[in-house]
Amino acid sequence: MLNYSKKGVNDYIGGNALMEMGFAYVNNKKIFLLNDIPGMQYTDEIRAMHPIVLHGDLANMGV
Repeated sequence: MLNYSKKGVNDYIGGNALMEMGFAYVNNKKIFLLNDIPGMQYTDEIRAMHPIVLHGDLANMGV
C-alpha cells in the first residue's frame, strides 16, 4: 500500500485499501506498507494482518 498522508492523517489508509489488505491477508499474501501504520479507528485491524512496514523505502522489500 502506498499510504501517503491524506485528509490530515499521516500515513492514511482508507476503507477501500483496508478491504484490499483483508483480501490479501485471507489469501496468504504479504502486505507491504510504504509508511508506518496510521493511528485510525481500525489500527488494530491493520496490525492484526502483520503488514511489513517499509519506512518509505521500497528497497526494504528485500525482493
